[in-house]
Amino acid sequence: MLSSSRCAMCYLVICLSILVGCEKESAPPQAVAAEPASIQIAVCDLDKIANELGYIDQLNQILTRQQTLLGNEIRKLDATGQAALNEKLEAVGEFPDDEQKRELAILQSQARQLVLQAQNRARQDFARMRANLVQQIRTKIKKPVDQVATKKGINIVISDRAESVLFTASAANITSEVLSAARNANLGKLELGESDDDRKTPESRSEGSELRGEKTEGPLESSDPAEESSLFSE
Repeated sequence: MLSSSRCAMCYLVICLSILVGCEKESAPPQAVAAEPASIQIAVCDLDKIANELGYIDQLNQILTRQQTLLGNEIRKLDATGQAALNEKLEAVGEFPDDEQKRELAILQSQARQLVLQAQNRARQDFARMRANLVQQIRTKIKKPVDQVATKKGINIVISDRAESVLFTASAANITSEVLSAARNANLGKLELGESDDDRKTPESRSEGSELRGEKTEGPLESSDPAEESSLFSE
């Protein structure tokens, strides 16, 4: 009798185990979370590309030429003012009276002010020219960067600068590929755009500066065409 009870109990346990197993198998599978797409990042030495394509030399040549032209115009303006002052000095003679001395001082001050204002405007024009040329280089190089990045499935390309990039795997550096694509694309040379204001002489720009009361700065000769360490620094 006891043996029969044990058999019945074992049978019941087996049946319950089978039922629980069936419920587990029939339960709907949990949805598998989709893995996020990996973001591909690459670096590119834009300054090296600009140098290899000859854009750095073009930039310096254009800026040096414009610096010389603007400097010559300022010196011409200075000479004109000095000539007018010398003419006035000859007219009043060796012993000018107090009124004539006052007029000479005013004339000298005005001539100097015009030169300083011309220098200030020339420096502003020079900075604008450089910014325009650098933007041209950026725009030209961006085309092959986009081409290479799209081909390789890269989502983000950053400039390879020592102060911002601590480590770069060789496979993540696309500089050589972008340079090759840029050479094949024939991106063209830099051009110096001229606005109406750029075509004005220092004399006419100085008159406008005097009316606006603009602050004067140092001579244009202190400007350096290659004053920034990187063309792509912000």
